[in-house]
Amino acid sequence: MKKILLIFLLSNLLFGNSYDLKELKQKDNSLAKDYYIYRLLEENNISKNEAQSLNSHIFRYVGKIKTELEKIIPVATYINPLYKQCFTYTKNNILDANLTCQSVRLNSITFIASLNNETRKILASNMQQEKPEIINLLLAFNQEKPVAYLDKKEDVDNFFKLYNYSMKIDYPLSATFINKLSFSQNFKQFVQNVVIKKENPNFSLSLLNVKPENTQENSAFFLGVNALVYNKKDLAFNFFEQAYKSFSKQENKDNALFWMYMIKKDKQDLITLANSTSLNIYNLYARELINLDFPKILNPKPKKETNFFNMQDPFAWQELSKEIANANPDKLKNLANQFNTQETLPIYTYILERLHKFKNHYFIMPYFEFIKDYDTKRQALILAIARQESRFIPTAISTSYALGIMQFMPFLANHIGNKELKVENFDQDLMFNPKIAYYFANHHLNYLETHLNSPLFVAYAYNGGIGFTKRMLARKDLFKKGEFEPFLSMELVPYQESRIYGKKVLANYIVYRYLLNDNIKISDIFENLAQNNDLNKS
Repeated sequence: MKKILLIFLLSNLLFGNSYDLKELKQKDNSLAKDYYIYRLLEENNISKNEAQSLNSHIFRYVGKIKTELEKIIPVATYINPLYKQCFTYTKNNILDANLTCQSVRLNSITFIASLNNETRKILASNMQQEKPEIINLLLAFNQEKPVAYLDKKEDVDNFFKLYNYSMKIDYPLSATFINKLSFSQNFKQFVQNVVIKKENPNFSLSLLNVKPENTQENSAFFLGVNALVYNKKDLAFNFFEQAYKSFSKQENKDNALFWMYMIKKDKQDLITLANSTSLNIYNLYARELINLDFPKILNPKPKKETNFFNMQDPFAWQELSKEIANANPDKLKNLANQFNTQETLPIYTYILERLHKFKNHYFIMPYFEFIKDYDTKRQALILAIARQESRFIPTAISTSYALGIMQFMPFLANHIGNKELKVENFDQDLMFNPKIAYYFANHHLNYLETHLNSPLFVAYAYNGGIGFTKRMLARKDLFKKGEFEPFLSMELVPYQESRIYGKKVLANYIVYRYLLNDNIKISDIFENLAQNNDLNKS
C-alpha cells in the first residue's frame, strides 16, 4: 500500500533539475549554484580543466565543494618564498638554522612538541630577542606539568595555545590565573568545551573561582551551568544574573532568567519571563505556571490570486532571498504586497518576520493538504520541524546542502528513496517538492519514534542523528531524575546545534498542537524527559 501511494505521489513530477556546467556558469553565484556544481563533482562530470575554471563561480569555497574540488586539483600549502628554506630544517637539525628560520619553525606547536628537552631549552635561550612570547611555551613542554608552569607564569596566550593543541590536558588552575583567562577572547569557547565535554574535571572545578563580574553572555551562562553541576546554587545565580544583564537577544535573556527563577523561585522573575516578547520553551512554561493565556500567534491569510514566482526553482529563491536580506523597510513592504498570495505564503511570512523585526509570532501551515490524514501529533511535529528547518521554503538549500522544506541531507534522502522506499529512478531534488518532502519526513519520523518517545529527543535525532541521540541518552549523567532536571541536561546536550535546535522545535511543537486544537502542557513533556532508560527505546 505504501509503495502504491508513493508511486501516486511521484506521478507527473520531474525527477530533479538537470544543469550542465555551461548553464551553471551563466547563473549568479549562490548556494544553489554551489549545490549543483557539487552534484556534478560528485558524479565525476567535471574535468580537471573545467575545475580549474571554477574559482570565480563558487559562492562558498568551504566544506564539501572544497573537498571535491581539491580531489581534482590538490592545493599545495602556501609557503612564503622568503622562508621556504626554513622548512628544510627538522627537529633533528633545527639548531643549525639561523634565528629567523628557528622563529618560523616555532610557529608550529606540533613542531615544538616534537623537540627534545635540550633542544627546546637552547631555542628558548635563542628566542630572548627574536620571539620572547614563545619562551614560556617552549619551557612548559619541558615540565612534568606544563599547565602548572604556564599558570605560575600567568601566560594566558600560551595556555590557550597548549589547550587548543591538546584539549585532554587538565590541572587545577589558580584563582588568579583562571580570572586572568576570563578576559581573553578565547575564554568563551574554553568554558563551553570544559562544561559540555566534561573531559577536564580540574579545569571545571577551577571555573568555580571565576568572578561573575568578569564575565558576560555565553561565558557567564555556561559558568552558571557549571556551578549548578557542582550544586553551587548561589554562585550559579550570580553567573546567570550576569548573563541575563549582558545578553542582547531576548531568547537568551529568557534562558538565563529561567535559571534565576529556578534557583531563587522569585515569582517576579516568572512573571517577567511569561511576558517576554520572545516565544520559547521558557516563556511557554512560565505562562503555563501562572495560568496566562497562550501567547498571540499570527497565521496570515493572504490574497487568493496566484503569483508569478516559481516556488520549485532553487535559483529563483536564492536570488529573492538576497533581495529580501538587503531590503529596507519600504522595499520589504512592497515585497510583502507582491508575495501576499496563498501560493507564496511561506515567502510572504518570511518577509513579514523581517519587516516586523521578528517581534511577531507567525506560525503558518502551508501544504497542509499533504499531511491532513496524519494524526495530530505527527502533523504538529512535521510542521514544527519544517518551520525550524526552512520556514517552509520549498527550495531552501543549507550550507551543508540540506534540501527543501524538511532539509533532508542528500545521503539520507537517497537512502530512504533508494533503499527503504525503493523508488525507481529516485533523485534527491524531489526534496524540493513539499508533497514528497512531507512524505519522506513522515517515513523518517516513523523510524525515529520507534527508538525515541519524546518530541524533544526526536528533534535531537532529526538534527544530530539517531546514533548521537541514543548515545547521549545512554549516559548516566543526562536526562535522569534530579532537582534541576530535565532542564540541566538540556543545557548539556553535547552538540551545540542540536541543543539549540531541540528547544526551538519543542516550542514550535507546543504551538502547533495548540493551533490544531490538541493542546498539551509543556510541563507534561518536561516531566516525561527526566526519567530513566525507558525513554530510550531499544
